[in-house]
Amino acid sequence: MADSKKRGGTALIVSKLERRLAVYKNGNLFRTYDIGLGFNGLADKRYAGDNATPEGRYAIVRKIPSSLYHKALLINYPNDEDRRWFARERAKGNIPRSVGIGGDIEIHGGGQDSLTRGCVSLDNDKMDELYALVTVGTPVTIIGTMELENYVLKTIKDD
Repeated sequence: MADSKKRGGTALIVSKLERRLAVYKNGNLFRTYDIGLGFNGLADKRYAGDNATPEGRYAIVRKIPSSLYHKALLINYPNDEDRRWFARERAKGNIPRSVGIGGDIEIHGGGQDSLTRGCVSLDNDKMDELYALVTVGTPVTIIGTMELENYVLKTIKDD
């Protein structure tokens, strides 16, 4: 929301709690889509294979016009913050040494009722719309249950 307002462009906010993706243009809500998430629902992604959708600030790094799931938008998970958190948690013994951090998190088609391995899914016709609205570099913020209030309050204070 704040990114869209400052840059005068498009920004995406994914609310895991509401299972909704919101598109902001120039700081204003433009469109919303119902979504599917990872099998692990509201849990934050911890490592590869946990079937959870990550939370944080990302960006679209690649648009994939034809994929196994219709069309796809690859985001930059893991980002630097994710890597630092993963290293800290692994050092504390909270993450097994045998697993990696994971990757290849996408917003893709295949159906909003789909359960994914950590991606965000939309119905194919909605994915067509979203695909046309975004570019490489579009910010994507994925928020979970507790962070929704904090994010909204911080955004209001920043404006």
